[in-house]
Amino acid sequence: MTVVLSIAVVLAWVFGGATVAYAQNTTALLCTGSGSVLESRVSSGMEYDNKTHSFDKSTNYSTTGRRPFNGSVNVEIAADNVRMRLPHEIVPPLNSARDGWFTLNDVFVAEKEITGTVKLNAVNRAKVRLDRMTGQLTLAGGFEDFDGTCNKVDTNSGPKF
Repeated sequence: MTVVLSIAVVLAWVFGGATVAYAQNTTALLCTGSGSVLESRVSSGMEYDNKTHSFDKSTNYSTTGRRPFNGSVNVEIAADNVRMRLPHEIVPPLNSARDGWFTLNDVFVAEKEITGTVKLNAVNRAKVRLDRMTGQLTLAGGFEDFDGTCNKVDTNSGPKF
């Protein structure tokens, strides 16, 4: 009985310690900035004919442009593992997030920068660059972009309110 209890205590210490070590080695960032997303608009209308005094033609207009937004990105860095919580404007309805977090793929962690790609869904990927010297975050994809300035979050401090 005491052997089983000892093994349970050792396992709890080993796995509990791994969790604490991971949490202590995780860097959390909050990046605030602005970006834009691709947006399509469809308008329809009727043309008025002065000769017949009636509306006789319907017209449809389709325009594509970029819609600006302000937002923030949460970043967690643990060794070579980086994950990001993106602004809802960037996140497509069908996406690859797990509990709202996207994993950075093809991660390259260097002294001055961190780069990689975020798979938003099956067809949409964005390149990410985080400048470790200036704190500048850049996310660029075909349908979206975001530029922000990152500040380290002290996860050991208590709540602000």
